[in-house]
Amino acid sequence: MRTNIFIVFLGFLVIRCGSDPANQKVENMEEASGNVEEKTSEVQIPKDKFWTPIVMHEVKDQHGVVAKSYPLPENWSINDPKYLAVGPNNIKVTPFPLQSFTKNLDPGMEYIYSQTPQRSMPEIGQLIQEDVLPWTQKNGYEIIKHYDLPDVGKMDAWYSDQLYKVSPSQSTVRAYGIDLRNQNGNPALLILHLNHTIGSGLEMWNYYVELLESDPGFFELARKQYLFALANVRYNLEPIMAYNKKEMERIGENWAAFNNRMAENQRAFEANQRTHINKTNAINDAIMAGWKSSNETSDRIQEQNIDAVYNRQTVQNPETGQTTKLDDGYGYNRYWMNTNGDYIATEHQTYDPNLDKNLNEKNWQELNVIK
Repeated sequence: MRTNIFIVFLGFLVIRCGSDPANQKVENMEEASGNVEEKTSEVQIPKDKFWTPIVMHEVKDQHGVVAKSYPLPENWSINDPKYLAVGPNNIKVTPFPLQSFTKNLDPGMEYIYSQTPQRSMPEIGQLIQEDVLPWTQKNGYEIIKHYDLPDVGKMDAWYSDQLYKVSPSQSTVRAYGIDLRNQNGNPALLILHLNHTIGSGLEMWNYYVELLESDPGFFELARKQYLFALANVRYNLEPIMAYNKKEMERIGENWAAFNNRMAENQRAFEANQRTHINKTNAINDAIMAGWKSSNETSDRIQEQNIDAVYNRQTVQNPETGQTTKLDDGYGYNRYWMNTNGDYIATEHQTYDPNLDKNLNEKNWQELNVIK
């Protein structure tokens, strides 16, 4: 009887062990964390390889201050000098340089930007055709499709909104995913971060790109983990505030330098204008003086000719400065005039009507002969 009970108990243990409660626990954790991926036909990955703790990986600036933190698996690294991030199974994220462009929208400023390459931002499909496609063809990739990454773009936009802007502007920040396939048929992902701003008669836009690659059997998991990190990055406000302060100081210094240059240019312009006006006035005055002198000479000669025809002599009262024309038919060379306007003409140098007893009741003023 005891032997039968032992056999039944042993059978019960075998059944319990066969159900593997430890494995059942792992599966439940994977399902709860959302890290279970559909099995690919190429590689069957043990489920216990998917479960990796997520930790915050810190990115520090040149001063050693934490600038931002990414939630990534603990076996990833973001301290590689060549890649933005690396992980197991040949996971790597390659950065590409920032590309920046401008387009003048103010016709009055066209002469300033005429020597600068300009480019207006195209729609995303055209941008991929113009900028991304040549690179993929050169490096052996095929573009499968592109799509919006709203969660990543939202974090990019939040960060952009915290940065100091010189003037009010309209800004659009988006992120796009571009699925690729290499020559071996393995998948890859380009993440394009796009920032477009219009303000003060100028269009400014830029983009930068990241390339995510890994072993094919692990790519989908790496893709989800990295996009999750980009959508949940946490920025430290201290470096942002330091940047904004430095940027405001730089802009202020630039404006001060610009205003000084404009004031100096204005002073130089006004000095040139004064020199030009003074030179022009001097030339005009000289021309007018010559013209006036010529006219006066001509008038004087004309007047002399007329006086000669009519035998008239121009005389001037030295007290009043008034000039008068008197008949000079007899060649007189001395003229006297009283307060009534009566005049005496004589050729005698010693004659003075004020001494003439016949005329002493009047006051006579000798007139100057004007040649």
